[in-house]
Amino acid sequence: MEYDLVRLFEHPFRLHRYIPSAIVTLGKPGVDRCSIELKSRKSAGDATIDDELVLRWDLAALRRHFADIDEEIANLRERDDDQAMRVELAAVVVAVAVMAQIEPETRFTRRSAPGTRHDYYLNGSRTEMIEIAGRWKGGLPGLFAMKREQSDLNPTLTKRWVSVTIMRAPRNRTEGLHS
Repeated sequence: MEYDLVRLFEHPFRLHRYIPSAIVTLGKPGVDRCSIELKSRKSAGDATIDDELVLRWDLAALRRHFADIDEEIANLRERDDDQAMRVELAAVVVAVAVMAQIEPETRFTRRSAPGTRHDYYLNGSRTEMIEIAGRWKGGLPGLFAMKREQSDLNPTLTKRWVSVTIMRAPRNRTEGLHS
């Protein structure tokens, strides 16, 4: 599976602003793609599907939509020490790419309230949402379970789940649970 980051311009929430964070977090200078191990399920009871997701970006194509992308990337690489924020924003980009494979018609349309950068409403509805958890290294089982518990307090929502662990070796990993 492949996902071109230029597709982030399709989302009403202006997710293209997250492209520099994704490139800096997932890529290296001179590299135009990142391979991600993907584990997904259509629903909680389904078997896990193992696959590979390749995020790719063409800076020349991105410049046509995002004139100062080179400066944004350089700024993040040289002057921004907020690794946690970059990982959160990269996790959102990965979640969009995962959803493009699982539910191609789904669009991220609104970020949810208080203090999160990783919970979004989908398809213009306040009853459909996605929970995204992103962490640098290690794993997410505890965090993901906690986020799910919080979200399950509101049973009226139709939810999707994506967790992203950024690892330089062996590979980046995404686990998607679609409920």
